[in-house]
Amino acid sequence: MSRMLSRSDNGKFLALELLTTRRAEVLSRITEGEPPSTSFYSFLKLTRKKYFVSYLDQLKEALEADDMMDFLGNETFQSYSHAKNGFSMKEVLSVPSIVERAITGLAAELIDSGDVKPGDAMAATLLVHEMLGQAATIRAESFTQTRDEIIRFYHSYQEEIDRFPSNLAATLDFSTLLLSAVKKCRDLVGAERCAFFTRDLLTNDLHLEASNFDEKTFGDRVVALDEPIVKKLVHQRESVVVEGYPRSMPHISAVMRTAKTKRMALVPLLVRDRNVGVMMLDNVENPQIFTTEKMNLAERFANKVAASMENARLHGSEQKKLKETIALLEVSRLVTSTLDIDVLLSRLVQITADVCEVGKCTMYIYLEENGRFFPTATFGMFPDSEWETALSAGVLPGDIISEEIDALMRNEVAVSEAHLSPFIPPDRLEDTGVKSVLLVPISSRDHLLGIMGLFYAKERDELDGEDLNLVSAIAGQAAVAMDNASLYEDLEMSYFSTVKALARAIEVKDPYTYGHSERVTEYAMVIGKKLDLSEWDLRNLKYAAALHDIGKLGIAGHILNKPGALSEDEFVHIKTHPQMGDSIMEPVSFLKEPRAIILHHHERWDGKGYPEGLKGKKIPLGARILAVADSFEAMMSDRPYRKALDLQDAIKEIEDNAGTQFDPLVVTAFIDALDEDAGQLVISSSEALEDDSDDAVSGLD
Repeated sequence: MSRMLSRSDNGKFLALELLTTRRAEVLSRITEGEPPSTSFYSFLKLTRKKYFVSYLDQLKEALEADDMMDFLGNETFQSYSHAKNGFSMKEVLSVPSIVERAITGLAAELIDSGDVKPGDAMAATLLVHEMLGQAATIRAESFTQTRDEIIRFYHSYQEEIDRFPSNLAATLDFSTLLLSAVKKCRDLVGAERCAFFTRDLLTNDLHLEASNFDEKTFGDRVVALDEPIVKKLVHQRESVVVEGYPRSMPHISAVMRTAKTKRMALVPLLVRDRNVGVMMLDNVENPQIFTTEKMNLAERFANKVAASMENARLHGSEQKKLKETIALLEVSRLVTSTLDIDVLLSRLVQITADVCEVGKCTMYIYLEENGRFFPTATFGMFPDSEWETALSAGVLPGDIISEEIDALMRNEVAVSEAHLSPFIPPDRLEDTGVKSVLLVPISSRDHLLGIMGLFYAKERDELDGEDLNLVSAIAGQAAVAMDNASLYEDLEMSYFSTVKALARAIEVKDPYTYGHSERVTEYAMVIGKKLDLSEWDLRNLKYAAALHDIGKLGIAGHILNKPGALSEDEFVHIKTHPQMGDSIMEPVSFLKEPRAIILHHHERWDGKGYPEGLKGKKIPLGARILAVADSFEAMMSDRPYRKALDLQDAIKEIEDNAGTQFDPLVVTAFIDALDEDAGQLVISSSEALEDDSDDAVSGLD
């Protein structure tokens, strides 16, 4: 049984409300033109509405039952069906992303109107995001598996090409195949020189793929076919032996003169009785080699090569589709696994550069307040290619050719000629080989968020349409991720503002603690990053550090501000503040994990701490980090009964107590961070008086 992660009851209630009483508003956000315009979406409006109503019903039922099994089973079936019918990965994944966009957009609107609380909306959207993220993953996995089955069926259906010639049929790499065919042609047919061409189906021009002729023979690697040869090779699908330099065939005569040969054979490469190319042969030393028997052998060989070429082409196409599928699956996983937009965009440009085989890919974010595009993430292999540093002031929309910026604003892909693009310096064109720059808009609800720039070594008219579709799909995922991250960041800031307000409440009661929580938070975050804590663990540590002394709201003021040593009863009383803090935080659901850190931040590594006397790694790691940060800040601040220690003395106290009061690993991380920062991290305040007498130097004994 697939179970959903727990969220707050209010969040679940709101999610159900969006899927029931507010369903019409959700459906209204699924516009007619939003999905791709393919046969998958070419059903009647009524049918289309019923489809999404049914989908929302299934989502609601899964949410009510807290059980995703039936919902994900249906996703698997739909993906299997669509893959069998030839739909693309983008089409298969579009349904959950469209529904999520509609629900998230409505939740954001309800926050703005004040109809729902931000916390409830956050919980609801994260719950829906998690469910639909699982759906997208299941769809992608099912799609990939189904496509693999189709590929395996196709290859098993075809008989293995005859072992004539040799193992040529087993070669699936197109270039390797034809280079092997050139060599085999000489051995089997007796030709001195051989060349293989693919044919442009529109112009009938031949494009050289492999040859052992002199490089100058075919000039720019394109050979035009004379009309009589087109008639024989293409229409009649027969071989041609050209002798001399016939005037009726000026193009092939020019090739023969350059090759210094007087007799040349042209054999059609046929796939299912369709000409896809030409095999060109000659033998200067023995021009009479092309007898009827030899030509029959050459034609049989050409048929095997053509079949192998088609096999390799199909394999290459499927490999490319599989690579694209894996790339989109990875993008989908990223979007559902992290809200760190910097990490996400850095990985997206890397995936895009790899799958599209470009020298460089850069993400530019559009900031409305500046009216400029700024480079945010980049990946590439050009030498000394960090020219984005020269673009620190950003690129103005007016710097981009008007037709291209207009296309981007209409959410359309634009292609710039490299020498006219503001995104690459003119002096870098030659050494990088960039000939065109593909600009893909990243838009959300007709609002331009940024541009993905791909730097190609191809001319603009050579760009592959499939690459454009793939990059557009990745850009669409980037837009969704940026929207999600923005919503999460807004809610996170709202929560943290509340947390800081609570921390200020402590300072009102005890003036000696002014600024203490902020400094402890900074030290704790430095240690956490040094220990490579996850994004989520750092977030919990930040909240815990800001609120670690919240329990002192329940401590009598005369004890907190007592200038001398505490009595035994007073010390027992002040040691209750971790439990009081835990109790105060208990009703706040999003602080569930930070509560454990707050409760145990006075535990000791040797088990002599409080409130529970936990020992070693049984103490939560966040609490061990906070213990070091809290104690160090206490020593670096003045107290009612003593002055602050200097930096070296404070460091020595921390080091001396590693292994007794503190986790040695945490101490090492903190000292290393101080060394790397050359002491600049330390915030010593003679005005800020620390209240926590049990954190005093004497408390380290």
